[in-house]
Amino acid sequence: MKIYFAKVQEWLEKLKSQQPQVCDWIGIYYKESYLENLDSTDLVLGPFVGEETEHTRISIDRGFCGMALREERTVNVADVTQDATHIACSLKTRSELVVPIADMKGKYVAELDIDCNRLNAFTPELEEFFKQAVKSFPLLEEFIPFPVDSFETPRLLIRKVTPKDINDIFEYCKNPTVARYVTWEAHQSLEDTQKFITYALESYNVGAPEPMAIILKDDPKQRVIGTVGLIPANPKNRTYELAYVIAEEQWGKGIVAEAAKPLINFCFKHFAMERLQCRCDVLNPQSSRVMEKLGMHYEGTLKASMFLKGKPRDMHMYSIVKSEFRPFL
Repeated sequence: MKIYFAKVQEWLEKLKSQQPQVCDWIGIYYKESYLENLDSTDLVLGPFVGEETEHTRISIDRGFCGMALREERTVNVADVTQDATHIACSLKTRSELVVPIADMKGKYVAELDIDCNRLNAFTPELEEFFKQAVKSFPLLEEFIPFPVDSFETPRLLIRKVTPKDINDIFEYCKNPTVARYVTWEAHQSLEDTQKFITYALESYNVGAPEPMAIILKDDPKQRVIGTVGLIPANPKNRTYELAYVIAEEQWGKGIVAEAAKPLINFCFKHFAMERLQCRCDVLNPQSSRVMEKLGMHYEGTLKASMFLKGKPRDMHMYSIVKSEFRPFL
C-alpha cells in the first residue's frame, strides 16, 4: 500500500499547488471495504496534506464526509459552523467541499475532502474544477497488484516470474560466481528458489515491479536467464532501488541494462518516484558499468555500508533523479 499511497500523496500535493487559496487541508477518505476488502461501511483516512487530524475513521452516517458517499453527491458547505453534524479536521475550518470518487466500474469508493479557513470559499467554478480533477485520481486497482505483466525490448521479454520458472532460476542462482556480490547465498536446493518465487509473487501483490524475469526472445526454450526490478526502498521519500542478477554465461552482453530500461521508464512515468538508486560492491566493476549505461551518476563510496557473507563491504552508490531523467527510446 505504501507505493500506492505515495502516488496519491503526489496527486494531492499537485492539486493543492493548483488551488492553494482554498486547500488549507486536503485529503482522501476511502471506504474501508475498498482498501481492505472488508465488510465495513466506515470511511478511513488515506494520504492528506495539512494538519494532523484525529478523524482517521468516520462512520458513513456521520458528517459531510459520510453524506457525500452515502448520497453519492458532491457536498459544498459555505459555513460549517452552522451545521452541528460537521466533523472538523481542524477548528479553523469554515467551509468544506467533499467530492466523491468512483472506481473504473463507476462505483463510489473514496472522496476528496477539502477544508478552507475562509467562509464561502468554494465557488461553483471551483467546485467544478475539483469535480473534474477527481477524474484523474489514481485508483488502487491501477497499482495493486503491479499492473504490467510484461515489457519487451528488441532482444528481450521481461515478464513477471511464475512458479514454472523454478528450474530456470535455480540453474543460475546455484552458481557461486553469480551469487558472489549479491545479498543472498547461492541456492542449494529448489526450496531456496521457491522462497525467491514466493517473494516475487508477494512483491507484485503490493505493487512492486520486482523481480521481473528476463528471457531472450530468440531462445526456443524461453528460459529465464536473470531478473531485474525496482525495489521500493523508501516510497514515502519517493526512492526506489534497482536490483538485478543475470546468468554467468550472459555477462558482458548488455542484457541487464536493456532489460532495466522499460521498467525505469514505466516507474518514472507512473509511480511517485523522484530518485532511483543502485549500489554495488567496489570489487564488482561490471555492475558499475550497468549503472553507467543507464545514465546513473556515481555519488560516492559508502564504506563498510553492508555486511555480506561474513564481511563488511564497501559499496559504490549510483543514482538518477526525475529532474535529470530522460526516457529511454
